[in-house]
Amino acid sequence: MSSSSISPVKVIIFAKRKEGMTKEEFSEYWRGPHAEYFLALPVVKRRCLKYEQYHEGIDDRSKTEDALSFPQSGWDGVAFVTFDSREGAAEVFNDPAFKELAATDSPKFLAQPDVSLYMMVVGNPEVRYDAEATQ
Repeated sequence: MSSSSISPVKVIIFAKRKEGMTKEEFSEYWRGPHAEYFLALPVVKRRCLKYEQYHEGIDDRSKTEDALSFPQSGWDGVAFVTFDSREGAAEVFNDPAFKELAATDSPKFLAQPDVSLYMMVVGNPEVRYDAEATQ
C-alpha cells in the first residue's frame, strides 16, 4: 500500500498578536506583508490550494464567546491553509524558505513563544446541511 495521500490537508492556525500590538496593527500586518511573503514562496505556490484569514472586529470574538457561554479563547485571528496533500503540507512546513519566514517574520506580529495553536483536518468534508444550497 502506498504511503502517499491524495486528500487535501487543511491546517487551522489560531493566532495571537504580540504584546503591545493593537488588533488593528496585527490585522494590517497579517493580511498585508505576512500574507504577501507567505504567498510568494515558490513551495506555497506549488502546494497551497487556499489561504483564508479570519479577522475580527475589536470585540466580536469576545462578545460571541460570551453569548454562546464559551470560555474566552484569547485568539486574535484564525487562518485556514489548505494544501493539496499530506506530502504538500510537509513540503511547505519543511521548506527552508518557509522555516526562515516563520523564524523571522512571525515574531514581528505573533506572540512568542505561544505563537499560535495548530490543528489539522485531512480529507474532504461530508456536508450534511447547507442553507445556501437549499435556496
